Amino acid sequence: MIKILCISALYFLCTSTNAQSLLVKDLSISVGTWEGKLTYLDYTSGKPYTMSVNIQIGLTADKKGYVMGYEYPTEPHANSKDTTYIIDKKFGNDSVVEFLKYPDEGYKMITEVEGKDGNDDKKAILRHIYDLKPNTYTITKEVKFVGTDVWIKRNQYVFKRLNKQTIKSLKSNINHTCLFAI
Repeated sequence: MIKILCISALYFLCTSTNAQSLLVKDLSISVGTWEGKLTYLDYTSGKPYTMSVNIQIGLTADKKGYVMGYEYPTEPHANSKDTTYIIDKKFGNDSVVEFLKYPDEGYKMITEVEGKDGNDDKKAILRHIYDLKPNTYTITKEVKFVGTDVWIKRNQYVFKRLNKQTIKSLKSNINHTCLFAI
């Protein structure tokens, strides 16, 4: 009987630790302005390609949505903005398979979703790893094609947080440039 109780207690402890509930407020420490690089695997050439990217992260007015606005300075046609909601252990359409808060107020979140990838749209599992440390934020996409056991790193964003002084300076430069452009 004691053995059954111990096993039950251990099982409960393990499952409750991995089943942390995730709320948008848990991601709010990533809110701010970030600059960095995107490196992605070009399936045609098989080689990595790197480009500059900035991201502005915020929350919706009701604090229920997580907003990510991507800006690609050399490819503005690729700029995008996305609002994602967390509902029933899902981050948008992706299932949250792991969420861990770091002691330094960062976090690691791993999501997975079935989808398609590659030049010929092969079926695959798409995994996103969001790894936030105090001044760095890495978002990695991995792909595992159906019928294989190999995960391929498809792309990785590596950002550093801009401090308020840097943001102020950037805005000043933008305003200064706009004044001369008139």
